Amino acid sequence: MIDQKRIVVFFAGIKYDDALGRVYTVHPSNAECFYLRMLLHIVKGPTSFASLKTVDGVVCRTYREACEKRGMLENDSHWDLTMAEAALSQSPKKIRHLFCILLTTWTISSPTGLWEKYKDAMTEDFLMSARRGNPHLAFDFTEDFYNLCLMELASLCQSMAGKTLADLGMPSPPADTNSLRIYHEVLRETNYQRDELAKAVAEKVPLLTQDQRTAYNSILGKVESKVGSLMFLDAPGGTGKTFVTNLLLATIRSQGKIAIAVASSGIAATLLEGGRTAHSALKLPLNLAHGDAAPVCNISKGSGQARVLQQCSMIIWDECTMAHKRALEALNSTLQDLRNNNSLMGGTTVLLAGDFRQTLPVIPRSTPADELNACLKASHLWRSVETLKLSTNMRVQLSGGNSLAEAFSNHLLHLGNGQIAYEVEHPGFIKFPHGFCTHVFSTEDLIGKVFEKLRQNYTRHEWICERAILAPKNDSVAKLNHRIQEMIPGTAKSYLSMDTVVDPSEAVHYPIEFLNSMDPPGCPSHSLSLKVGAPIILLRNLDSPKLCNGTRLIVKKLMSNLIEAIILTGCGKGEHIFIPRIPIIPNDLPFQFKRLQFPVRLAFAMTINKSQGQTLKVAGISLEEPCFSHGQLYVACSRVGSPSGLFVLTNRDKTTKNIVYQKALE
Repeated sequence: MIDQKRIVVFFAGIKYDDALGRVYTVHPSNAECFYLRMLLHIVKGPTSFASLKTVDGVVCRTYREACEKRGMLENDSHWDLTMAEAALSQSPKKIRHLFCILLTTWTISSPTGLWEKYKDAMTEDFLMSARRGNPHLAFDFTEDFYNLCLMELASLCQSMAGKTLADLGMPSPPADTNSLRIYHEVLRETNYQRDELAKAVAEKVPLLTQDQRTAYNSILGKVESKVGSLMFLDAPGGTGKTFVTNLLLATIRSQGKIAIAVASSGIAATLLEGGRTAHSALKLPLNLAHGDAAPVCNISKGSGQARVLQQCSMIIWDECTMAHKRALEALNSTLQDLRNNNSLMGGTTVLLAGDFRQTLPVIPRSTPADELNACLKASHLWRSVETLKLSTNMRVQLSGGNSLAEAFSNHLLHLGNGQIAYEVEHPGFIKFPHGFCTHVFSTEDLIGKVFEKLRQNYTRHEWICERAILAPKNDSVAKLNHRIQEMIPGTAKSYLSMDTVVDPSEAVHYPIEFLNSMDPPGCPSHSLSLKVGAPIILLRNLDSPKLCNGTRLIVKKLMSNLIEAIILTGCGKGEHIFIPRIPIIPNDLPFQFKRLQFPVRLAFAMTINKSQGQTLKVAGISLEEPCFSHGQLYVACSRVGSPSGLFVLTNRDKTTKNIVYQKALE
C-alpha cells in the first residue's frame, strides 16, 4: 500500500494514493461527455483537454472526432477503411471475398455506397481477362462487367450465409432470384465428379477392416431401404472413423444421390468431404440449452436448404457427442415437417459418429447432472438408435503391430473408460501409466519441449501446425500464448475492440471499461496483441468449410483494419485470406453486448475443448489446473498417436484428475 501521507514532489498539496477517484458513468445521449469519458480510459498521461483531443499531432474539434480517429467508434467509415486497405495491394478476388464477409457478418448501413466506391477494384480481373482475350478491342468498365462481379458476389454470399444480395441490401444481378438460391444449395451437394468418386470407392472398399466393412455395409443397407433410421458409429481415436464416413459419402454421391456431411466442430467438418458445421448447414437454434418449446431448425419450406433436406438420402453428423440433445430433436422435427413424413428422421438415414469418452455438450455454470441431461443419450430419440462399433486401431495396424503404439492405444482407452485406478494417497487423482508420456515440472520446460528452437522454426508452417499446448481453462491458455509469443522476434501490434451494449438504455449500468474487462468464452479479447508469424485460431465461421470456427492460420501481415493470414489446416490450406473485424454478441450473459474485434486468438496454446478434432504430432498438456469435466483428459492425450509426442506438466507427484461420467458410457 502506498503511503497516503507522502507528498508528490513539485505538486504541493497533492498526495500519493492508489486511485485518483471514481470516473462517473455518463449516458450516451450526453454525447461529448460520453466520448470524453472514453478518451480518459484510453489516452495515457493527458496533460490537458486539448491533449485528449490530439490524434497524430492534430487537435480534433470534438471528443467524438478524436474517438473516431482513434478507431474507438463503429461506423461505416470503419468498413470503408477496411476495404481501402485491401484495395491498395490485393487481387480483386480477395477483395470480393472480404466484401462478402463484411456483408454477411453485419448490417452495413450503406452497402450500396461501399459497392459503388470499390466496384472497380472488385471487377478489375474481369476487365483484364476481356482485354487479354481481345487485344484489338478497347474495353472499359461497363454494366456488363459489374454484373459479372455482382453474380460472383451473389454466389459467395449464398455459400457463406445462404443469403442473396437483395437480402443484404445490395443491387441484384439479373439472374439473382429465389430459383438461383435453390440452385446454389442443391449444386453445392451434387457438384461432384461421379466417375472419379466411383473409381475412388472401388479402390478404397478393399482396404476396409472387418469391423469397418460390417459398419459400411449395414449403413448402406439402411440408406437403400429408404426407411427412416438413426445410427451411431462408436469410434475411438485411430479406428478409421473419418475413412469410413468419407467412403460412405463418396459411395452415395457416386450414385447421384445427396449425402449431407456436418460436424459439431469446425475442425471436424474440414475432415469430411463437403463438410460444414451442423449449426451452419442445418440452421440449428443458438440457445439450445434454454427454452421449453420444442426446437426446430430455422429453415423455411421454400428455401434451398429445405430442397436439399427433402432430397437427401443420408446425413452424417460427426463429433455428435458434443451436440446438445435438443439439436438432434430439432433436426428430427424439421425433417418430418419438410419431407411430410412422420417416421423417424422424416424417412431418411442419419448417421451419428463420435466417441462418448470425449467431451459432452458445454453448459455454462453447470453440474455433472446438467451435462448428462444435455447429452444425446438423454434424448427420447436415443432409444431408436442402432449402434455400430469400430475397434481395430489403424495406427497400430499401420505401424506393423508396434508394441509401443499398441500399449499407448490401450492406455488411452483405459483413460477414457475411467479404468485407471485412483491413487490411495491422493483420492480422486490418477497417475499416468509408465511410458505413456514424458513428464515436465515447469511451464518453461513444457514450452521448450513442444516448441523446441522456436526462434529458428516458427517460420516453418508445417512445423508450427503440428504442435500445440493444451490446457483446461481459457486463463491458462491466454498466459501461455502471451509468454510464447514474446519468444518470437518482431514487434507486437495491439488491437482494441469496440464494445457497446445492444440496448442503449443499459449503457449507464454497463460502462465501457466494464465491457472491455469481459472475456467470455469463444469471444476474442478486448486487447488483442499479435506478431507476424504467430499462429492464430478462428473463433467464428466466415466461409465454411475453408474458414470455420477452429481453423488455424499464420499471421502474414498486420494492418490497421485487416489481418492477412495463411490457412494452415483444412481444405483451404495454403491460401492467403483477409480477416476483418466483425461484430460478435456473446449469448451466455445476463445482458447483451456487442464486441467489434478480429475473430481470432493466438494458437500456440488452446483449450482442450477447442482442440477436439485437431491432429497433432507434438502436444503439451498443462495440468497445473486439473481437468474439470468429462472426457477432457482423454481428448487432450488422444491428439497425438504416440507417447513420444506427448508432454505433460503436472505436480511433482505426477498425479492429476481424470473425470469420467460412467453414465455417459453406458
